[in-house]
Amino acid sequence: MYKNILFAVIIAIFAGCSAPKPQQAPSWFTNLPKDYKNFYAVAAASDETKAKSIAINELRKNIIKDLDASFSTPNHSLSPSSQMLNEIISANLHLANTLSMRAIKVEKTELFNGQILMLISIQREELFKKINSDLNTKIKRLGQFYSLNKDTIPIKRYVYLKPLMSQYAYLASRTAFAQISISTYNSNNNFRLLKELENEYNNLQTSINFYILSDGNSRVYTKTIKDAIEKDGLSVSNKSKDSHTLKLLISSSTDNTNEYTFNVSKNLVKFTTFDANKNQILFRQHTFIGKSRKNHQDAKEQTIEHINAKVKQLGIFDFIGIQSK
Repeated sequence: MYKNILFAVIIAIFAGCSAPKPQQAPSWFTNLPKDYKNFYAVAAASDETKAKSIAINELRKNIIKDLDASFSTPNHSLSPSSQMLNEIISANLHLANTLSMRAIKVEKTELFNGQILMLISIQREELFKKINSDLNTKIKRLGQFYSLNKDTIPIKRYVYLKPLMSQYAYLASRTAFAQISISTYNSNNNFRLLKELENEYNNLQTSINFYILSDGNSRVYTKTIKDAIEKDGLSVSNKSKDSHTLKLLISSSTDNTNEYTFNVSKNLVKFTTFDANKNQILFRQHTFIGKSRKNHQDAKEQTIEHINAKVKQLGIFDFIGIQSK
């Protein structure tokens, strides 16, 4: 009996020694290579075509992570606000998802547990070249436009800088990508320009505010103009606050007539803006016509819709006298 038990134990030991060891995924799959020459990514799928597609998506995700992380460092020269950081993150996502991956190289493949493991790479310099020309052109143009009209009044400077700020996240994202692609790339000048632009724009935005006045005939238009100014990023006060307050006077003349069964209200509306020293700095006037079967007052109120449409078409500051260039 004991001999049988001993024999069984010996067989079990030999059987265990001869059993196949668990297979391990290759090191290049579990530890992604990193160097200054290429971006890398890995994937596993049922065939090579699927594996390559998944790996490319992973490579894009890796680039997004690197870009986002580059702006999260506490000593970053931009130190963007939370709002601007969100815009930059969106720009990072768009950039990574639109980069051409035609130059992708399949470095290694291996069959593992019934799936194809794949390692792909793409040269950092290859992707850098795809964005560098556009980045240089737009940064140069931004710098040229930024240096213009510096001596104009604050509200005009603010309106002038607004479209430049719309390029901020785009250029910040591409500058960061150039930086992570080429280790020797100098991003200082780009980030310095963007930071200077952001600081000036934010200072103007927080210091400029409007105080809206209207005559009795024009009170119906006050809320529309107030909402449009605030929507564009500036504040509106209930009273004159300080030396940065601009006084916007809305005045109008109304000509009421009848046209068949309609009551017609023709309104010449004037928008005059004064600085803190009571100097007129902006002026524009518009004519709006409203019709109503009800009465002339209702016809006048119909013109509010026309004003909203005109503000949407021109922008509020063009509407009150800062002409588009």
